[in-house]
Amino acid sequence: MRFQWLKNYQDLEEQILFMKWNLNKSRLELDRWVNGDLANVRLEKNSRSSSLEENIRIIENELELLEKEKVELMELIESFSGVDNQIVKLKYIDEMDVYDIADATGYSVSYIRKRHTEIRKTLSFVDEYEARREERLKKQEEMNYYSADQDQLSLF
Repeated sequence: MRFQWLKNYQDLEEQILFMKWNLNKSRLELDRWVNGDLANVRLEKNSRSSSLEENIRIIENELELLEKEKVELMELIESFSGVDNQIVKLKYIDEMDVYDIADATGYSVSYIRKRHTEIRKTLSFVDEYEARREERLKKQEEMNYYSADQDQLSLF
């Protein structure tokens, strides 16, 4: 499939976002068990809560691996030649509009629009990714809200 690298990048971005969200949620839960409203509740030996610290370490390690994979993929993407690859990268990874892409590439705005329209016809998976954009933004806002130094007793 043409531009499979973009699909891989988008999937990786979503995995990283989910892992960050999961890590944040787990840290908040651990804080409840250590300092919050659940501090005096006794844990069962094999309960999910009893292994939170280990789960957090696992999530952090996996997140680190995903971040390294993203850096490696970006290095690979940067090495691609051709105006179509450049347009796709600038549009969908760097989130530039056609005017900025035209400035960056030295091509006219009308040429960039024409090429992007042609490219877009082959990128059916981009529609799905953009449809999930709102969901990703909500998760990011939720993480930012709960990560702020506010007195939160519960994630729920």
